[in-house]
Parts: sequence; C-alpha cells; structure tokens
Amino acid sequence: PNAPTRWVTDTANFLSPSAAQSLDTRLEQYERSAGHQLIVYIGRTTGDAPIDDWAVRAFAKWKVGRKGIDDGLVLFIMSDDRKLRFEVGYGLESIVPDATASRIINEVIVPRIQRGDRDGAVISGMDAAMTVIGGGGLPAGPATPAEGERGEGRPLTLARLIVYGIIGLIVLSFL
Repeated sequence: PNAPTRWVTDTANFLSPSAAQSLDTRLEQYERSAGHQLIVYIGRTTGDAPIDDWAVRAFAKWKVGRKGIDDGLVLFIMSDDRKLRFEVGYGLESIVPDATASRIINEVIVPRIQRGDRDGAVISGMDAAMTVIGGGGLPAGPATPAEGERGEGRPLTLARLIVYGIIGLIVLSFL
C-alpha cells in the first residue's frame, strides 16, 4: 500500500474510531517530542505474502523514521490473517531488538486481543514500545499457575545445587 499519511492507519476497522484518533494524536506528539516515528498500520491481509516479507517491503517503501537515522517503528496488524509484526529501523534495532518486539506482541498485545480488548491491545503495545525506547523495561510477563506449580522457569539456588550434588554422589557410590 501507499505510505500512510497519519500515525494510525486502520483499513480493517480493527480499532474504535475514538481509540484510533487518540492513539494517532499521541504518536504524533511522541514524534515531535522524542523524534522517533512510530506508526500503526492495520490491514486485513497480506495476501499470499508472509507478513515478515510484506512488512519489510512496506517499511522500506514508506521510509519510516528520520532520514539518515532510520529510527522508525511500525506495528503491523493483519486482522483477517491474525498476524502481527513490529518492523524496526536500524536506528532503533539495538533498543528494540526482535526479542523485545516479540515479548511486546506475546505478553502485552495478544492477551488483550484474546480478551476482546482490541483498543487496549494496540494502545498498550505502543505504550510498551515507547517505554522501551525511552529506556524503561517491559512489565513482567504473565506467570501461569502451572509454571509456579511445576517450579519451571525458576533458577536453581546454590543450596539446591549442593543438595542435588550430594544426592548424586550418594547414588554414584551405591552404583
């Protein structure tokens, strides 16, 4: 598609008009104050093209971010395809690497979309991106009860390592 003329473009009616307008105004103000150009593009489908390829081509064609600095970021949402992607310019790539962008999508945006809060999902996702760019961290990821019950995801403490080591030595001595 042609380059967007505003900071929020929603051709799929994914967002409510008031949320789209409010976010558009906030992203415009953010660009004026911080200099980084952040855009939201919501369409229906990329057709047969994978969203990764489609987003890279659109980002390059639109020349998002300041010339020479390449400090733009676009959140692409394809509603019919159920696909999301952040495309980040080289000037922000060290601040918002793929792992961080993926965490924003998986921990901030997707859970809200699944709960039916599309407006909150997009707004929270862009807020998280602005926070990260500003030097802040992401909110802690949602912990599932099953993880806590199984004890997965927690590092072993020194005391546990010592106990497991002693048990291992005892087992080896019997063998």
